[in-house]
Amino acid sequence: MIPRHARIAYLTPLYFDENSYIGGGERYPLNLAKGVVAASEGASRVDIISYGRTPRRIELSPGVWLRVLTIHNRPADPLDVLSWDLPDAIDEVDLVHIHAAFTRSGEMGLLVAKQRGKPVCVTDHGGSSSGLGREVGMLELADRVIAYSQFGASFFRTKTRVEIVPGGVDGTMFTPSPVPVVRDRVLYVGRLLPHKGVDRLIEALPDDLPLTVCGRPYHAKYFEDLQALACGKQVSFVTDASDATILDLYRRSWANVLPSVYRDRYGTTYVAPELMGFTLLEAMACGTPAIAARTGAMPEFIDEGVNGFVFDDVDALRGLLRRLADDPSLVERMGLAARRTVDERFDLTVAGGMMLAIYRDLIDAAREAAA
Repeated sequence: MIPRHARIAYLTPLYFDENSYIGGGERYPLNLAKGVVAASEGASRVDIISYGRTPRRIELSPGVWLRVLTIHNRPADPLDVLSWDLPDAIDEVDLVHIHAAFTRSGEMGLLVAKQRGKPVCVTDHGGSSSGLGREVGMLELADRVIAYSQFGASFFRTKTRVEIVPGGVDGTMFTPSPVPVVRDRVLYVGRLLPHKGVDRLIEALPDDLPLTVCGRPYHAKYFEDLQALACGKQVSFVTDASDATILDLYRRSWANVLPSVYRDRYGTTYVAPELMGFTLLEAMACGTPAIAARTGAMPEFIDEGVNGFVFDDVDALRGLLRRLADDPSLVERMGLAARRTVDERFDLTVAGGMMLAIYRDLIDAAREAAA
């Protein structure tokens, strides 16, 4: 069994960089780390290793530490940050879980960990800055590939065993309102990027229904186009929301909508636009129904007509928005089911328990091989 003070390292290039943007792929490692520690009842520690201008170590939550390594390069793509302090950091742990695999950070971490004899798990969050790892078959060096959806797992072509660990939502942070609330809007939460399909949501919105679009704009042209599409409709944009604001919005919405697309309004095609759909699960944890496009992995997390809906086109989305806005009892029933779904299948403690079992097997095997 995994010893009481064993340490696990999560290697992630973006989350704690000063210029980072935050999305599901950045929040996921922190949530999973908390889940692993909770599932182990304090028998494990997770060090989240990332990069910044100034080295530091801080405890983020009981048993979860952040270790920031000094960046020794400033690449054009922030996913390609590197630190020559990484080998020393890896020496201190028993297992390495690499997040954002196909990056310089991920490639270096995998090679160093294997050279040091550490078992390695690898997760791809969809962001990629280097094709080198794919070209040379880097996943063959990993001990496990971890995906969080069947859709995501389908992209891996490797002899390495692939495990699916879905979810990872913090059900203590995202909760239904403790007091009655008036639901009064449609909601989108996420980055404002073309593949998110927010333009389709604005197009589908009935003129008499309010919509809040909550997220940071990372594409100036797209943000301008969204604002133009919103003219004449009840659309408000929130681009600097705190976690408290987002929580309040989740709780006060008829539905949280993620309308992501395979082909955006500018003609760009995306093979894997959504590997999970983290904000859908956060809203569900708050007791709010989810509505998702039939895109990527998102339909895997929605029980159609029970905790949310899946749509195929703008007309279908418009009908679903109207249906929920006009039927408060349906919203509440689906919201209760959504919370149960998260508790049973997608909470970080559920994901953490699944992940901990994998770590234990790998660490035990590595120790037996070294004995």
